[in-house]
Amino acid sequence: MRGSASIQVDRASAEAQLRSILDRVRHLPIPVTRRDAERVLSALQVAADPWEALRLSRAPIRFVCAFWQEMIREGLLRAEDGRLHLEDSGRAWIQALGIPPAQEFDCPRCDGRGVDLGGLQEAAVRFRDVVRHRPVALQTFDQGYVTEETALARVAFALERGDVERKEVLVVGDDDLVSVALALAAHPLRVVALDVDERIVRFIREVARTEGLSQLEAHVYDVRDPLPEAWLGGFDTFFTDPTESLRGLRAFVDRGLLALRGEGSAGYFGLTRGESSLAKWARIQRMLLRRNAVLTDIRDGFNVYRNWDYVETMRAWRWLPVRTRPAHLWYRSALLRIELLSSPRLVNRPVRGQLFEDEEAATT
Repeated sequence: MRGSASIQVDRASAEAQLRSILDRVRHLPIPVTRRDAERVLSALQVAADPWEALRLSRAPIRFVCAFWQEMIREGLLRAEDGRLHLEDSGRAWIQALGIPPAQEFDCPRCDGRGVDLGGLQEAAVRFRDVVRHRPVALQTFDQGYVTEETALARVAFALERGDVERKEVLVVGDDDLVSVALALAAHPLRVVALDVDERIVRFIREVARTEGLSQLEAHVYDVRDPLPEAWLGGFDTFFTDPTESLRGLRAFVDRGLLALRGEGSAGYFGLTRGESSLAKWARIQRMLLRRNAVLTDIRDGFNVYRNWDYVETMRAWRWLPVRTRPAHLWYRSALLRIELLSSPRLVNRPVRGQLFEDEEAATT
């Protein structure tokens, strides 16, 4: 078999081929950049598993899959037996472009989060026990819950920031059961979980009853509806892990902001690179500033999600050049913390239209 060293590709030809591929994927209704392409090519040098390559690419899933398909057409990449294999010509092309392989230097103790759960061991044991019988994730609501370690790490991070102990906390949408983790580990004055899914609300109420968590309550609520008067301006902190269509994310975050007391109150939410381009990130940051909220922390890759059962019916499944169910946890998001500079500039009105899909949505 020929080695890639036997294939010679000059830099000018390699650049021309890259521009040609990028031109062909610019029909997608999402922003496409050369830097995204470089991340895709870095990932392919170290990961043949398509889900691992998606995770390492840190680019919109729809774009990554389209880029792979173009590489296959060019004879640079081969999809076979559920794997992605760089051809010798592909390796020579990447080498000519001067793109290094992806590298990771995550701390093995905290999985790169920068949070040690050592002080929450007793609560962690209880939390892992009570969530064993949680409801399964439903595609109808774009659900996909995080690992138990992730939920506890969110609590630890918020404890470190002084946002939850002896505070009143709202959780908007809670298939992750962060409200339960908070009640078990963070000594809040009150935790209120809101979810449109009655199964989750019943589960949290049952946990509160059986575990003696009197400060924990749960209510059925649809974020498309105005926030009830009883919850407006009544909380110190909110958590949400929203769907990532711009309209949907705005709905979840806005409900959280409306629930905050004002200056110094904090909010936490997740945001991916797989379903949100950097252009969308910019729109979200501008949205937050208009609402008198400022980003204080971004921890990339903080949230690790369990693989959901409906992977074969999500949008990204049909984009993949190889279709195999993920064998490892692959979907991650950043944890973002925001803080209010003053009362949020918002109107408590209904939200109209589709919440779960936009051009970049991949898991719905």
